[in-house]
Amino acid sequence: MKSYIHSTISSSLAWAGNIYDLLLITYVYGILENMFNLNYFEISILFALGLIGRVIGGMVFGKYADTIGRKPVLMIGTGGYALFQGLMAFSPNVILLFIFRLIEGIFMGAEWTAGTVIAYEQAPRSLKGFVTGIVQAGYGIGYSLTGVTYLIFISSIVNNWRIFLLTGALPLLLLPYIQLKVKDTKEQGSSKIAIRYKEYMGVLLKATLGMSGMFTAYFAVFGNYTEVAEVDHLPAYVLGILMTIANIILAFSFILFGRLADRYDKKKLIYIGLIGLMIGLPFAVPLLPTMINVVGMSAGVIIFAFFTGFWPLMPLLLADAVPAEVRGFLSGFAYNAGGFVGGIADIIIGLLTLIYGINTISRWVDGFGFASILLVLVSVITWPRSGAKAKVIMIEH
Repeated sequence: MKSYIHSTISSSLAWAGNIYDLLLITYVYGILENMFNLNYFEISILFALGLIGRVIGGMVFGKYADTIGRKPVLMIGTGGYALFQGLMAFSPNVILLFIFRLIEGIFMGAEWTAGTVIAYEQAPRSLKGFVTGIVQAGYGIGYSLTGVTYLIFISSIVNNWRIFLLTGALPLLLLPYIQLKVKDTKEQGSSKIAIRYKEYMGVLLKATLGMSGMFTAYFAVFGNYTEVAEVDHLPAYVLGILMTIANIILAFSFILFGRLADRYDKKKLIYIGLIGLMIGLPFAVPLLPTMINVVGMSAGVIIFAFFTGFWPLMPLLLADAVPAEVRGFLSGFAYNAGGFVGGIADIIIGLLTLIYGINTISRWVDGFGFASILLVLVSVITWPRSGAKAKVIMIEH
């Protein structure tokens, strides 16, 4: 089997586990509130710490991925987030719960930084978009598996919520496969070169802007959807089934958009995705009482999930625009900084619901959702027209 296939499989599964652990906690918000005497604002902070930690992980481990290699960072990140998910499941107090979540987020940032890049770099030129889409499909797979796990535990989750969270430690099983089958892509001699990252600030800022909008839109909806469903009286079993189906569709959409990116203009595909998000959002999170029904909300969630499939195209725009020597750090920073912004937005939504009541959550989700879609649009419109890859700017020691 060709090396890029092993890299793609391992990166996809590690990313699926990453997202599984990030979002699994959303199903037990109410239980955590009771167990640790938390309010929804504090729960929002707990969720966001996973995203905030990613920025630290992306910055620290991104540079290591460019020097010591992608493979060791992929293994450290995957093993780290799985380990701390297990520790978080058995947190004896609220302080350790929050600390473990933050450290988990740091390792999540490390995993994405190395995983996506190693698959992209080993893929044949004609399949780079397709491979990136497959890796990103791990996102939908991971989230859909949270729905499956929730349905399995739904009747006993109040008593077994720690075991429910412990399932997030399963990605530890990936480490032997990565060690044995995945080849590294570290450039020889790269550690002897100092790189002037500031020369790439323009493209980095545009990429971070776009990814911030992507994360804010997605987590405004899916990071709060268990509460939206409760407020709008969506049955628990419907929620579990809907999250499973929607994210299986999301996984397919990631692959579809990735493949289309190998043939068509990436920016135009992003515009199509943004239009789809604007159509799906008001149905997924309805503001009008007449729009609150299982069919309409389910259709909205599925439409929103499908058109979120343009996500791999933003990292592809960045990867195409910068050389390999800075790709790990820049892509890791932009993606995880976007996650940080999404986390801050989620905290603000939690604060607003604390001030104005949980019944107002839909208006804040929709408000942040539409604003973030506009943010992505601005990023893509102002993206450099030439798609030519920037030359690496280095200083020899």
